[in-house]
Amino acid sequence: MANDPLIDADLFEFLQSGVSLHVASRNAANVACISRGVGCRVSRDRREVTVFIHRSQCHELLANFADNGTIAFVGSEPSTHRTVQLKGRDARQSTLERDDERLVADQSALFAAGLVRLGYDPALGSTLLGGEREDIVAVTFTPSSAFLQTPGPGAGDPLVRKA
Repeated sequence: MANDPLIDADLFEFLQSGVSLHVASRNAANVACISRGVGCRVSRDRREVTVFIHRSQCHELLANFADNGTIAFVGSEPSTHRTVQLKGRDARQSTLERDDERLVADQSALFAAGLVRLGYDPALGSTLLGGEREDIVAVTFTPSSAFLQTPGPGAGDPLVRKA
């Protein structure tokens, strides 16, 4: 059990289902910066997460990853506010894989459709996730801790894996 990945099958599906994604880092003075993620890929063995962000919107974030590798990654479902946070210490820029552009497009469409179901203008999804596809950069990390961040009782508690 100690060597099991922090991400169980349910979280694997949740993170890649078109949820709202945010990525944060900190510099040497512990000043935080944050950027919206436009999609993510969880490795088949569920030990690594790759988040996609727009390079032009996150120069400081990328510099912090290169400097210290510290990352906080949040996935939140707008319709339920179910929120999880993963933290890691080895975030690094990585290579886009062959299907990553399609994955980002699919997750962006799911996110936008979820906002429309909540009554938001159809343009909101593309406004929040917009940008040039060639501007997308991948950042990969190994989750070292996971937390429930859904508002209410238990927010901030370590995430418990399901069997």
